[in-house]
Amino acid sequence: MSENQTGSQTGLLQLTGKTQKMMIYRKKNGEYAFKKKSPAVADRFANDPNFEQVRLNAQDFAKAGKASMLIKRAFHQMTPQRANKDLFPRLTRLCKAIMKTDMLHERGQRNLLDGNTNLFVPFDFTEDGSFSNNVQIPFIHSVNRVAGNANIELPEFIPTELIIAPPKATHCRLKMGVAVLNFETVKHTFSFSDSADILLDTTPAAPQTLTVSIPANTADPVFIALSIEYVEEENGVFYPINSGKFKLMQLVAVDVPV
Repeated sequence: MSENQTGSQTGLLQLTGKTQKMMIYRKKNGEYAFKKKSPAVADRFANDPNFEQVRLNAQDFAKAGKASMLIKRAFHQMTPQRANKDLFPRLTRLCKAIMKTDMLHERGQRNLLDGNTNLFVPFDFTEDGSFSNNVQIPFIHSVNRVAGNANIELPEFIPTELIIAPPKATHCRLKMGVAVLNFETVKHTFSFSDSADILLDTTPAAPQTLTVSIPANTADPVFIALSIEYVEEENGVFYPINSGKFKLMQLVAVDVPV
């Protein structure tokens, strides 16, 4: 190729020749070189029958990415900070797996809500920490679309038997987050409710119900998450415990209208 058509590697990130509208590639000897981008590549991907399955997979993957970004954005307000580094790719993989269970549509036309959305539960927002392993309270959830509310009922329980807490923690509280998601318009509503402080000893914790308002008569899926926060009480003052290991959050229910 002539000097006007290609660039070559002369050292660390040192190039000679024209590099506009060029693409980088690696030669067999390990060196990098530049060559002109070919408009035929994009055209072939878009129209060549040999790329049909790749195009269909790309369409499903794009839908999965769009759905996972909506879920991530909806719960951002209560998501532990350390979860953010790998949350999007993990959610995307899960959404893609759920879309594969859609038996109504072929590849490229699959929809998340036509798949088995029960696979969302339980999804831990922090990959290296399991909410269920640390919080084993047997709660009941409910969604009343007509009244416009979602609830989690916590029974009486012994905190030290069902909650694994940091050594200095004296109390904890649960946070219920509820997101109503529209995957077509990519819009959502989000609200949350905190439990009363729970003393971390052998004293039975009283039953309580967490309630969050949702748009009345909504036809959109309702996603419910639970997280836990720990505090240390000292002389009547509550100090948050910021140990990342114990900042846990999980999707605990997904309610999709029939």
